[in-house]
Amino acid sequence: MSEQTRILTPAELKAIEDHKYYLSLREHREVSIEEAVEDFLQHYAETWQREKLRHDNKEQIEEIERHKYLKSKEVQRDIGRHAAAVDWCTQYAHVWRQERESLERNGFVQVSVQIQNENGLHLRPTSKLALLAGKYDCDVYMHKPAGMEYYNFMLGHKPYINVKSILSMLRLGIIRGDVLEFIATGAQAQEALEALVRLIQSGDTD
Repeated sequence: MSEQTRILTPAELKAIEDHKYYLSLREHREVSIEEAVEDFLQHYAETWQREKLRHDNKEQIEEIERHKYLKSKEVQRDIGRHAAAVDWCTQYAHVWRQERESLERNGFVQVSVQIQNENGLHLRPTSKLALLAGKYDCDVYMHKPAGMEYYNFMLGHKPYINVKSILSMLRLGIIRGDVLEFIATGAQAQEALEALVRLIQSGDTD
């Protein structure tokens, strides 16, 4: 599996975004997300995974201990660590893991919007979206449910592309009725997505 087709989790993407920032500082230029993904997976992913596993295990033990305390208090006796661990894993572990791997937990905001413009998004509206995204201090990526032969990375089996790249966006052939999913991370992520949605819904994309 190539770096581009490696399926990332939100936690991995967050780590790659941080890596992209420091790479850009080191290189004295804006490093692309593809470069950051490749460099991270080749040189840092294994160390990061080990540290994440250690940290996750530590927090999981703390959650089980908290559950043991509350459950013991409820039944007015010490239920023991083993029983607490089994009960917590059965009832709460999957929810806990899902929440930890959510986009929101890892610093991303997301929004979906349907294209209503008869002409879809051709050169001019695509340029408007890319230029607007470029005004904000954040990274913005987009997923289109079908027809994404070109993309920058895979996140949870979904391909995503950098919205700030006009040429990449034009390859998608976005038409009326397409539902676009945007995710963003950075200091102005929320503001950027709100502005993009306003532009698309305003009809000022002809």
